[in-house]
Amino acid sequence: MNHSPKEYLSFFKEIESLKTVQRQNQTMDGRYENAAEHSWQLAIMAPLLQSFFQDDVNLETVMLMLLIHDIGEIGAGDTSVFDEEGKATSYQRELFSVQQTLGYLPDASRSNLLALWKEFETGTSPEARYARVIDAFAPLMNHYFIAQDNDNPDDLTKQQVLAKKAFIEQESPDIWQLVLELVAKSVDKGLYSDDDSES
Repeated sequence: MNHSPKEYLSFFKEIESLKTVQRQNQTMDGRYENAAEHSWQLAIMAPLLQSFFQDDVNLETVMLMLLIHDIGEIGAGDTSVFDEEGKATSYQRELFSVQQTLGYLPDASRSNLLALWKEFETGTSPEARYARVIDAFAPLMNHYFIAQDNDNPDDLTKQQVLAKKAFIEQESPDIWQLVLELVAKSVDKGLYSDDDSES
């Protein structure tokens, strides 16, 4: 069945809300980035880093996945990867929000995007696994670039950070080496404590 472009306006209006969802990382002008900016940056990174991922992927799928992966935060907000209590319920909270947001779309588009969102969440395809690598790498990189020296309000340690990013090693040894380098530099900058030096 053919649809009119007008049928998508309500959805486009709804996803404007993603621009209001504040994330943990700051930007160069001293404010906190929003979820839409985060998704945009990931979509740019994906084609540039693709050669460092071990499996072949459909890049269009990866980029669309990255552009929609956080739409659940419209209703659920951003949950830090280090918030264990929040993460225990984040999937169900975000799924409910995603279903509400996608409810503004015609049936076929709604089903396709919901399946893509779930694919990202579960990491069930090479595209999803690559997208998750980019999603995990970008905040680490941005934090190093932007955060002021000794800015560690959550008292994060190097080992805590590496544990959350460890899955990257199997997916992309090259990106993992960059993760290790950035974490070491972040420790030097005072963004994480060096638990190895305390043992």
